[in-house]
Amino acid sequence: MRKARWFFNLIIALSAGLVLCSCQKDQKAVDPVNENIIEPASKFVYSDTCTIVSINKGEDSFTFQNLETGLRYTLSYNNLTFFTDRHGEAITAGQLGAGGICNITFYREDKLLKTLEIAPEYFAYSNVEGFRFYNSATRMEYLGDKYVLDDNLVVCSGRENIDVLEISDSDVLTLHGTDHVIYSISVDKGHGYLSLENDAYFIDGFIEIEKDIRKITEDMVITVPEGRYDILISKDGTSAVKEVTVGRNQEAKLDLGDIEIKKNYGNITFSVEPSNALLYIDGVRENDYSKPVRMEYGIHEIIIRADGYETASKFISVGSSAADVAFKLTKLTDDDKEESKENDSKADNTSSNETGGSGTTDQNSPENGSENGENKTSAKVYIDAPSGAELYLDGNYVGVVPASFEKKVGTIVITLKKEGCQTRSYTINLEEASTDSRYSFSDLLKLE
Repeated sequence: MRKARWFFNLIIALSAGLVLCSCQKDQKAVDPVNENIIEPASKFVYSDTCTIVSINKGEDSFTFQNLETGLRYTLSYNNLTFFTDRHGEAITAGQLGAGGICNITFYREDKLLKTLEIAPEYFAYSNVEGFRFYNSATRMEYLGDKYVLDDNLVVCSGRENIDVLEISDSDVLTLHGTDHVIYSISVDKGHGYLSLENDAYFIDGFIEIEKDIRKITEDMVITVPEGRYDILISKDGTSAVKEVTVGRNQEAKLDLGDIEIKKNYGNITFSVEPSNALLYIDGVRENDYSKPVRMEYGIHEIIIRADGYETASKFISVGSSAADVAFKLTKLTDDDKEESKENDSKADNTSSNETGGSGTTDQNSPENGSENGENKTSAKVYIDAPSGAELYLDGNYVGVVPASFEKKVGTIVITLKKEGCQTRSYTINLEEASTDSRYSFSDLLKLE
């Protein structure tokens, strides 16, 4: 009798367990994007493939963006959240970076992250340099391959999300995507800005930052990769090396007021092939360079010309009592010579047309840039916003926004500066020069 009762109780217990299991299986988690059932659970567990937009360390949370829709949402994490890299190895939240693409599961009701895996099916190309954006920054070229930038592209620089146009040619990036589509870009090494103070004497002199040499202009602001530099300043034989550190999105000011104005000279020996070539120093022909030429310390432009050879032009930095400089010109091919003659002929004809043979200009001629009696001007680039910001083109001051300048094909850097605000720059690739272009940028962030 006892055995029968024990057996009856066992049957009741097993039946209750089966009913309980059946109830749990009815509560099934659903993928929020594809509505696919992913696992049975006591709570609904959702999954997503997304980009890490930002990491909110003080709040122990992440902000994600759905890869397909661009929808953003924030999830917290705790010590039960499980993180893995693309190889399935366990990692910590502190090892993750903004811009990464990941597969996650989470509890929607609690807004709590359950698991995060760096998505192995998406590439992450690091240390990316020498890239180029084109087609209004919707396409990218890198190492000969062309990529499409996703409509919901995420660009991360430090703790900020920025516009793709704010990426400088000198930045170092990590690209995240699949096939030839880029979903996010992380700026690993960014840029800042350098301006000069007490620079009146050095206007029209030269500034050298590593291998970048440019003329000093009034109120210039130069976009510089973040880092520490020994910068050479020179004019008319006066030169000095100044140390400066440039932080990401920060403006460093270099004071030139303590540079002692003096002239030093070095003897430069030129070795030139062919030996009958003409040598010009800062636009002035040097008649005899068979012996050392005495030159002031600083940066000088050297031009070498010879019939039948390509003209060579370069800047040299004189900073010692003696130095050797060698030039070897490249011979022109027959095709090059013919093209050169044609260009000279066109130049002569243009000159003749402009003078009309008597030193006057035909005001209605096409060569004078007029059409049907109206003055014809070249296309322009208009910067409409942010209003009141100082506008710089390739480091040189243009004016106060709204402002405009002549449009030329090529890559330009627009820098916007305003008192009490964070300086910003935008790299733009202008691909055709026949029509005007207009740009409006976001308001500059106020400095805390």
